[in-house]
Amino acid sequence: MSGLGQRSPAAGAALALGAAAAAVAALPDVKRVAAAGVSPRLAWLALAGSTALVLGPLLVLARSAVSRSRGLGAVLLGLGLAALPLGLLGQVLKASTHHRPLGAATFGALALGTVVLCALLGWRLVAWASAGPSLVRRSILRFVAAVALLGTALVLLRAVASESAHHDVIDVLRVLAATGIAWMGLNQPRVEMWARRAGVLAWLALVAGGFVAARGPVRAAIHEHAPVLGGPAAWL
Repeated sequence: MSGLGQRSPAAGAALALGAAAAAVAALPDVKRVAAAGVSPRLAWLALAGSTALVLGPLLVLARSAVSRSRGLGAVLLGLGLAALPLGLLGQVLKASTHHRPLGAATFGALALGTVVLCALLGWRLVAWASAGPSLVRRSILRFVAAVALLGTALVLLRAVASESAHHDVIDVLRVLAATGIAWMGLNQPRVEMWARRAGVLAWLALVAGGFVAARGPVRAAIHEHAPVLGGPAAWL
């Protein structure tokens, strides 16, 4: 019971800060979505609620994974290694597939396999480097991490330069930045104290409000102009 009592407030703080991060991250996209003829207030509420639905649980999971930093680092390394292959895969499918639903389904299946394989590779590499610490093993791990970081940077630069994907990439980077700031807030006792007071109710209120607002024309406008902040409903 005591363990549960200790974890619950921390989860509430993570959810509350996830809601705050989503509320801020949604602001720049309100004008773009409202240009489709919907209310700016409804647009903001739908964007913020849909994003909070993802960011809140993401922060809770990240907080619980702190004690497993090695596994988390391995997964991040694997995701970095997968970035460049996924970018190339997307280019090939876009050029060779003219049926968009078929292309999306193919990309989803191949991307899932690529991410899983790269995550396993990252896990094995980190485990190998940690099993027998030596200068050679550490150097190899650092080199692979540098390759993963470079590949990710190249994919992001190409996406930012792309007219069709520019806004989506900026949205992703903004959400990541807001998540990073919320994560730093969790490590500040005073901020975490106020977030615990807001707790789960603040997150639930924003998510519920976003669910109600993101209907009909608002949902269509978000799906068209800001799918990154549209939550799972806009991604499926």
